[in-house]
Amino acid sequence: MPGIGDIFRRLTRRSQASEPEQAETFEARTDVTPPDPPDLAPPEPLAWEHEDAAPELASTSELEDLRFSSPEEPASSQAAFDDQPPRETLISAPLEPQVSFAPDGRDGSNVGVLDPPFVDIGDDVLVDDPLLLVCPYCGTEGQRVGARCANERCNRVIVRLPPWAQHRRHSWLTRRLSWRRIVAACVVALLIVFVIWINYPFAPDPVVLFKKTQTQLTIDAGPGSWTGVGRDLRHSRRVDIGPPPPSGQMRYWNFDVPGDPLLSEPVAQDTHVYVGSSEGMYALSHADLSFIEKWEGDTPGRITAGASVVGLYLFFGSTDHTVSSWNAFDGQVRWSFPTADTVETAPVVSDGLVYISSGESWIYALDAHNGVLIWKKQLDSNASDAATIHDGKLFIGDEKGVFYILSARTGQEWFRFRTPRAISGSPVVSEDGERAYFSAGGQLYAVEATRREIPGLYQFKQLWAQLWLWQVPGVPRPKGQQGGLWRFTPENPLQGIKSSPTLVDDAGGGTLYVGGHDNNVYALNAITGDLLWTFQTENAVWASLLAIKDHLIVGDESGFLYSLDRLTGVENWRMNLGSAIMIPPVVSNGLLIVRTADGNVYGIE
Repeated sequence: MPGIGDIFRRLTRRSQASEPEQAETFEARTDVTPPDPPDLAPPEPLAWEHEDAAPELASTSELEDLRFSSPEEPASSQAAFDDQPPRETLISAPLEPQVSFAPDGRDGSNVGVLDPPFVDIGDDVLVDDPLLLVCPYCGTEGQRVGARCANERCNRVIVRLPPWAQHRRHSWLTRRLSWRRIVAACVVALLIVFVIWINYPFAPDPVVLFKKTQTQLTIDAGPGSWTGVGRDLRHSRRVDIGPPPPSGQMRYWNFDVPGDPLLSEPVAQDTHVYVGSSEGMYALSHADLSFIEKWEGDTPGRITAGASVVGLYLFFGSTDHTVSSWNAFDGQVRWSFPTADTVETAPVVSDGLVYISSGESWIYALDAHNGVLIWKKQLDSNASDAATIHDGKLFIGDEKGVFYILSARTGQEWFRFRTPRAISGSPVVSEDGERAYFSAGGQLYAVEATRREIPGLYQFKQLWAQLWLWQVPGVPRPKGQQGGLWRFTPENPLQGIKSSPTLVDDAGGGTLYVGGHDNNVYALNAITGDLLWTFQTENAVWASLLAIKDHLIVGDESGFLYSLDRLTGVENWRMNLGSAIMIPPVVSNGLLIVRTADGNVYGIE
């Protein structure tokens, strides 16, 4: 389709071609004396014109000159355009009507024609620019009006715009904006938002790096002490050096600890044994399990979990929304820290930090010296038990079935492993730090302890699995969750494993020992998950097991305490304590300390 410029040029050529024909017609009539022009009366004043502003008519001689001008020198349209005064002169000149004479086309007489005056209607009037100009869309120079832009990427029709539109079109921003660029920018912005949203849980708080601890306290994992739950930071629950395993002889007992024992695991250091209850925290003598004198152990809240003792410091949490640090020898308060909700898990102390969780899904890292908050993180649900620390990583599970690997220094999340049911107990980490073990939904899981989360991979596999379940053609079966090694499932998972496993690292890669609610004790290969042997108990096994050299100590819900051969599962001895054993047994300086559900504490050699 021709543009406006093409139409304008065609009309100009036609007007130039008709001028020679008119010149020949006038030349052929030169022998005829033209009649005198009639006397023309001045035109009536126009309605928009004042009487004093009436125009003066041209004289007869001027009309003759216009009428009998030589046809041999016709003025071209370009010359006529060049002879016109500039636009500024036309605008400043008075508005006077112009009179011209032209043949009427019938008898050759001339008729006076009143030319309309020039009227300025503002800046929106199109100014006659040269035919060559700059493309207002892409900026390419030397483009012709009415034609398409020579730039192949632009290829738009060049038109003249009003000055205000030309100014906006030539702005720096509009010259660089296009729908393609706007769409591309929106897509990039959405990708950036998506990446930030996926990586937000794994981003560390840079402020934490500037917070320094004032001590390097760490629980002691020596052979003669049990200073924290699980004995060491890996929660292996294994003692391989020191006195021989107990032979099953009852030596000491204490039936007078106030309150209910709940699930407070005993801890021991040197000459003291510390137990918590619904009434407070109490210190017993390691020699005969009697109460330590001058010890005031009453607390406002209940002590539902174990404590940690390091040197002069005793750390524990209570249901009155408080984490406390006491003097380990006289029970005097050193500091306390308020939490968001009740504290029902045991603290873990490593490299000067106290790690403990509370309700509302919070986990805290406090300075062991003064209780100052270093960092905190909110999980998807409440923590299932105490955290495990190894090689700068923190391992913990929650009641929603999510297993976490965090940075022990900053709380930055590194990995998640999802299970369909709640996690029970604390995770256990291998000595080389390559594998982590935990129980969830009656099953025992083994995952990679060095794995890092790939943002968005789990969500992608969820979509992949859904498409596979819908039997979409061409969609293969999705692979398992990243980081998973193996899973052990008892015959009846609903009555399966509900406690943390016990790990013994040896030359064969390690052995896991765990009890279940199906009245069985299982020994598994820690590398492959293969079953090595089983032992049947009188009732369900709630508490974690204890490995002392080549013996395995097991307690069940009927109150029976067993000693098994760790390699074969053969029973060495058993004894009945008269109440359910729901709290894991511990050993300190060769003394086996067992606490039953009725609150009694026993010392067995």
